Formats: sequence, C-alpha cells, structure tokens
Amino acid sequence: MNYHNLACWGDSQTFGARTYGCYPLHLAAKLNAASRYTWRTLNYSTNGHCARDLWLRMAGILPSLTDVYQSCVLIGTNDVGNESPVELFGEYYRQILDALVIAGMRAIFCGEIPPIIADGHPFFPRNSATGRDKYNEAIESAVQACSIARLVRFTDLDESCYVDSVHFSEIGNERVAAAYATSILEL
Repeated sequence: MNYHNLACWGDSQTFGARTYGCYPLHLAAKLNAASRYTWRTLNYSTNGHCARDLWLRMAGILPSLTDVYQSCVLIGTNDVGNESPVELFGEYYRQILDALVIAGMRAIFCGEIPPIIADGHPFFPRNSATGRDKYNEAIESAVQACSIARLVRFTDLDESCYVDSVHFSEIGNERVAAAYATSILEL
C-alpha cells in the first residue's frame, strides 16, 4: 500500500470543536480522492491551547512519532483572544517549526490564523478580529525562515463557515481542508 501519514497540530479549530467532523478528517478524504495514495491524518490537537501549550505538548509526542514526514499546523486563535505577547508567540511558533524539522518532517503546512467573526463573544471582541494581523505576521515570518514550511491562507472562509466567533461549521472544516489539500498537492 502506498500511503502517507500527516500530523495535524493545533487547538479547537483542528480538533473540530462544535462539530462532529474536523478539518483533518476532511483533509484525508480530499487527499485520498485527489491522489494515488492512501492518506491518514493524525489529529494532535487540544481545545483551548495556545502556541506555548503546543510547544510544550510536542516535546512529549515527537520522540514517539514514526513514519510521519508532513505536518499541518493551525494555532494562534487563542493567543489572539488571550492577547499573548506577539513577540513570544512568534518565538514559540518558530521553535514549533524547528521541533518538526528536527523530528524529520519533510514539509510543514502552516495555516494562517483564520478570520475571527466579531459577534459579541467575550473572549473574541471586535478588536480581536483586527488584532490577528500581528500574529499572522509572526507566523509568516517564521514560515519564511523555515525552508520546508509553506504558508496556507484561508481565503474562502465567510460567516457560513462558523458556528461562533472562531469555531468552524462543517462547511468551514471542509474549506480549511481544501486549502491545506491544495497546498499539499502542489508539493
């Protein structure tokens, strides 16, 4: 069997909070349909996590990870909501990419922080929607510094893709998966 394992790292957006599906599930289906390989996505996400939490968690997972050479990363929405220091966020993100390189990844697909829908949610007020730009700049900088990383933008997300300010509907999961699949298949 020709197959690929793909690790997906992140927070509740990767986990699929508020829906039964998740973007990694849809991503494997899209890649299976579009290529000659069987794809298995491994969902390493935890609800509520920030980049710091992911950085800490990866230290316990990466040493046991085998036969995985590609990763997707989608982290940072909670950093925006918590107003984490942008400089530290950028450093955590850079070190997450370094850890994946050291673990033997051959390609890392880094999702931008998706749009935040300002709808009265107390953790994601209106200024969060505009404040995410600084964090996305930090992600872009880390991606540019890593030779095997690619930035994935989510240009097709609108309000129909969300069930609340930040969590995807099934439509949103599918559109995020489609953006990652396009980037992976361009490799």
